[in-house]
Amino acid sequence: MKGENMQRLVEARIEIDEKVTKYEKLPEAMILYAVDNEHLVIAAKPLKTFEGKALTKTQVKVISEKNKHIIILPIKIYNFYHLDENDYTVMASDKDPTTIIIAI
Repeated sequence: MKGENMQRLVEARIEIDEKVTKYEKLPEAMILYAVDNEHLVIAAKPLKTFEGKALTKTQVKVISEKNKHIIILPIKIYNFYHLDENDYTVMASDKDPTTIIIAI
């Protein structure tokens, strides 16, 4: 139990309905780009557009469950963007539904 509580301190979860990704299967590990103070992009493959330009880049875990994907974010990212307090919109790229955009 103690280890589980420690895990909660270093990560946070957001849920995405699989309709957003047009029911595409997401890989278990994806790349998160913090683009600016209002946008996060989560991609299956490196995106040249954001390489070297993003505020930060990190790996995130993805758990696929029935009808949803759970993205496990580092707690620092979750807290910086105040995802527990702010409304945010989750959408997917039309060209690549496995690229997820979070607008705060």
